[in-house]
Amino acid sequence: MREAGHWEHPMGTLFGDPLPGAPEMAHRGDTVTGVRTICLTNPDQPDVTRDKAEGGYPLCSRELTVEVWYPACPEEGAVPAVYTDHMGRTDTGNLVPFSMPGRALRDAAPDSSAGPRPVIVISHGYPGSRFLLSNLAESLSSRGYVVLSVGHKENTYEDFAPQRSLESAVVHRSLDQRFVISELPLLNREGFLKGLLQPENVGLVGFSMGGYGALRTVGARLSREALDQFESIRDELAEAPSFHGLKAVRAAAFFAPATFWLDETRLQDLDIPTIWFCGTADNTVHYQAVRRFWQHAEQSDRILISYANCGHNVANNPAPPEAQSASWEIYKRWSDPVWDTWRLNNSNAHFLAAFFAKNLLGQPEMDLYLSGTPENGQPGDMLQDLAGFVPGGSAGIKIERL
Repeated sequence: MREAGHWEHPMGTLFGDPLPGAPEMAHRGDTVTGVRTICLTNPDQPDVTRDKAEGGYPLCSRELTVEVWYPACPEEGAVPAVYTDHMGRTDTGNLVPFSMPGRALRDAAPDSSAGPRPVIVISHGYPGSRFLLSNLAESLSSRGYVVLSVGHKENTYEDFAPQRSLESAVVHRSLDQRFVISELPLLNREGFLKGLLQPENVGLVGFSMGGYGALRTVGARLSREALDQFESIRDELAEAPSFHGLKAVRAAAFFAPATFWLDETRLQDLDIPTIWFCGTADNTVHYQAVRRFWQHAEQSDRILISYANCGHNVANNPAPPEAQSASWEIYKRWSDPVWDTWRLNNSNAHFLAAFFAKNLLGQPEMDLYLSGTPENGQPGDMLQDLAGFVPGGSAGIKIERL
């Protein structure tokens, strides 16, 4: 079945495929991957998009659509997935669907022969979708992980809240992540994922606002300034004193994380291995702010991947063909003025494959691909060849480690 899928769409033609010259770990693994869509419901959550009453915000059942990639059996007749994402946004009246062929097999039977697998949870930006990083999800799943990508309610292109969408993101982004991770034991006991999960061996990936949420999930705290800025939802943002980061998360990756609401002096609970990605020309979350925050996370064995002159979109899929005839306002969601997005995808897949193999699979030899600038390198030098890259293929990429 995989052979047929590759014949229909030659390698290098679908989002996330390794291009010629792609780094070593960007190439797909040997696991046949299935994909299914599930819905998880978190009861009694505050709906901060509605008016606040005397007793607080009204409570609702918060429904989250989650895409799940998992090890699967290569059954005869299994059909490769076609993902539907959107250009535009529903609240601005320009929502247009488009299709993306994938390599995972839609609704394929799960394969439990290799036993329980580590889990990776992906959290998109603001706005975004559960398919915004589908390239990364398929690549990671092919290496034996169960990958869950969360569609954050009121923050997706399909259901972007016309009012207080930002408040929804600030309150719920981390809570959604924590809820999905808390559901892993149940998902491992019943349903198609039964016996496939390691609920206490979780990797977390967050892009932009998803990175903000991921930082809170692993123990970062809000600043006093942020609590003052969001006075109307201060109670909903309050963190229990007993919370010191979700311990099921063993390693985390942050792509251009929004750090500006977090307190860089209160990072003592952020004590797991982390890897950070940011473009030096990021004017959305600001590269220097992210780098300073990374430096202050002193309890974490941490890596910073800097992309020279890249903007904010360090993690997204490449632009669909439909966007290439649209306006720049539409196209820029997947684009960068300097970097080729597909090359970024390959680089990200390479580094994350090594990072999670080391920290979730216990493969210390993967450190080879995560080594920092050589001792004789200059502080601003991004042109040295990095392990796993073809000669000249790591131009513009710098690794720092603390």
